[in-house]
Amino acid sequence: MASYFFEREARTANSECYTVLDDEGTVGRVDIHYAGTVIHATLNVAESLTTESIQDLIDTMDEELIDAVGVTRQEII
Repeated sequence: MASYFFEREARTANSECYTVLDDEGTVGRVDIHYAGTVIHATLNVAESLTTESIQDLIDTMDEELIDAVGVTRQEII
């Protein structure tokens, strides 16, 4: 399993965007928009990531980005 980390590009009152990195460099970007108790997230990843790697990345996003704002996974669109 790759180790993913996030570098914030921008933050507003209602959104954030991050570059997604692993040990080898940039692998994607995630835009997160907060709409009350619902979060909309758009994840763009490199073509080389496998389905399993993408799921690992989503799990890491849940742990490091989404949990930090106190919203459950069921509230993410």
